[in-house]
Amino acid sequence: MKNILIIDDNEDVLDIFKQLLLDEGYRVSTASNGASGVVLFLMQSFDLVITDINMPKMSGFDVIKKINNIIKVPIILMSSDYLPVDPDDVKKLGVNAIISKTINDYDFCELIKHCIEDKVYESKIF
Repeated sequence: MKNILIIDDNEDVLDIFKQLLLDEGYRVSTASNGASGVVLFLMQSFDLVITDINMPKMSGFDVIKKINNIIKVPIILMSSDYLPVDPDDVKKLGVNAIISKTINDYDFCELIKHCIEDKVYESKIF
Protein backbone atom coordinates (compact mmCIF):
# COMPACT_ATOMS: atom_id res chain seq x y z
CA MET A 1 0.00 0.00 0.00
CA LYS A 2 1.39 3.40 -1.01
CA ASN A 3 1.82 6.14 1.58
CA ILE A 4 0.91 9.76 0.76
CA LEU A 5 1.56 12.95 2.73
CA ILE A 6 -0.76 15.93 2.23
CA ILE A 7 0.28 19.34 3.59
CA ASP A 8 -2.22 22.20 3.65
CA ASP A 9 -3.21 24.89 6.15
CA ASN A 10 -6.91 24.44 5.27
CA GLU A 11 -8.42 21.58 7.30
CA ASP A 12 -11.36 21.22 4.90
CA VAL A 13 -9.00 20.67 1.98
CA LEU A 14 -7.02 18.12 4.00
CA ASP A 15 -10.19 16.23 4.89
CA ILE A 16 -11.52 16.16 1.31
CA PHE A 17 -8.29 14.98 -0.32
CA LYS A 18 -7.53 12.55 2.51
CA GLN A 19 -10.92 10.84 2.21
CA LEU A 20 -10.65 10.65 -1.57
CA LEU A 21 -7.24 8.97 -1.33
CA LEU A 22 -8.34 6.63 1.46
CA ASP A 23 -11.24 5.55 -0.75
CA GLU A 24 -8.69 4.76 -3.49
CA GLY A 25 -6.78 2.48 -1.10
CA TYR A 26 -3.84 4.69 -0.15
CA ARG A 27 -2.47 5.31 3.36
CA VAL A 28 -2.66 9.03 4.02
CA SER A 29 -1.01 11.29 6.57
CA THR A 30 -1.77 14.99 6.83
CA ALA A 31 -0.06 18.07 8.19
CA SER A 32 -1.64 21.48 8.70
CA ASN A 33 1.55 23.46 8.02
CA GLY A 34 4.85 23.13 6.22
CA ALA A 35 7.02 22.61 9.30
CA SER A 36 4.93 19.75 10.67
CA GLY A 37 4.80 18.25 7.19
CA VAL A 38 8.59 18.18 6.99
CA VAL A 39 8.76 16.59 10.46
CA LEU A 40 6.29 13.88 9.38
CA PHE A 41 8.35 13.34 6.23
CA LEU A 42 11.45 12.78 8.38
CA MET A 43 9.62 10.27 10.59
CA GLN A 44 7.99 8.13 7.89
CA SER A 45 8.52 6.91 4.38
CA PHE A 46 6.25 8.46 1.75
CA ASP A 47 5.70 7.56 -1.89
CA LEU A 48 4.20 10.96 -2.76
CA VAL A 49 3.92 14.42 -1.21
CA ILE A 50 1.10 16.84 -2.03
CA THR A 51 1.63 20.35 -0.69
CA ASP A 52 -0.20 23.62 -0.82
CA ILE A 53 1.88 26.45 -2.26
CA ASN A 54 0.62 29.34 -0.15
CA MET A 55 0.94 28.62 3.57
CA PRO A 56 2.02 30.91 6.40
CA LYS A 57 5.59 30.66 7.73
CA MET A 58 6.74 27.86 5.37
CA SER A 59 5.50 27.88 1.78
CA GLY A 60 5.12 24.81 -0.37
CA PHE A 61 8.28 25.83 -2.21
CA ASP A 62 10.19 25.79 1.11
CA VAL A 63 8.73 22.38 1.91
CA ILE A 64 9.89 21.05 -1.46
CA LYS A 65 13.43 22.32 -0.96
CA LYS A 66 13.67 20.65 2.46
CA ILE A 67 12.20 17.37 1.24
CA ASN A 68 14.42 17.26 -1.84
CA ASN A 69 17.44 17.67 0.44
CA ILE A 70 16.42 14.43 2.15
CA ILE A 71 15.28 12.18 -0.70
CA LYS A 72 13.62 12.60 -4.08
CA VAL A 73 9.95 11.60 -4.15
CA PRO A 74 7.15 12.59 -6.49
CA ILE A 75 5.70 15.96 -5.46
CA ILE A 76 2.45 17.66 -6.42
CA LEU A 77 1.92 21.35 -5.70
CA MET A 78 -1.63 22.57 -5.26
CA SER A 79 -3.13 26.00 -5.04
CA SER A 80 -6.51 27.68 -4.95
CA ASP A 81 -4.99 30.59 -6.88
CA TYR A 82 -4.00 30.66 -10.51
CA LEU A 83 -0.24 30.79 -10.67
CA PRO A 84 1.49 31.70 -13.90
CA VAL A 85 4.42 29.35 -13.65
CA ASP A 86 7.13 28.32 -16.01
CA PRO A 87 7.10 24.51 -16.34
CA ASP A 88 10.89 24.49 -16.62
CA ASP A 89 11.24 26.35 -13.30
CA VAL A 90 8.83 23.95 -11.63
CA LYS A 91 10.64 20.93 -13.06
CA LYS A 92 13.94 22.23 -11.64
CA LEU A 93 12.30 22.20 -8.20
CA GLY A 94 11.47 18.53 -8.61
CA VAL A 95 7.71 19.00 -8.92
CA ASN A 96 5.70 16.49 -10.93
CA ALA A 97 2.50 18.50 -11.25
CA ILE A 98 0.72 21.65 -10.21
CA ILE A 99 -3.00 21.31 -9.58
CA SER A 100 -5.88 23.54 -8.66
CA LYS A 101 -7.74 22.59 -5.50
CA THR A 102 -10.82 22.46 -7.71
CA ILE A 103 -9.47 19.53 -9.77
CA ASN A 104 -12.15 16.91 -10.36
CA ASP A 105 -11.91 13.63 -8.47
CA TYR A 106 -11.22 11.49 -11.53
CA ASP A 107 -8.33 13.65 -12.80
CA PHE A 108 -6.90 13.87 -9.29
CA CYS A 109 -6.91 10.09 -8.81
CA GLU A 110 -5.43 9.49 -12.27
CA LEU A 111 -2.65 11.99 -11.54
CA ILE A 112 -1.88 10.30 -8.22
CA LYS A 113 -1.62 6.89 -9.92
CA HIS A 114 0.62 8.36 -12.62
CA CYS A 115 2.95 10.03 -10.13
CA ILE A 116 3.23 7.03 -7.80
CA GLU A 117 3.23 4.12 -10.20
CA ASP A 118 5.11 5.57 -13.14
CA LYS A 119 7.43 7.76 -11.05
CA VAL A 120 7.83 9.93 -14.12
CA TYR A 121 9.48 13.19 -13.13
CA GLU A 122 7.73 15.35 -15.66
CA SER A 123 6.10 18.61 -14.66
CA LYS A 124 2.49 19.05 -15.70
CA ILE A 125 -0.08 21.69 -14.87
CA PHE A 126 -3.67 20.59 -14.24
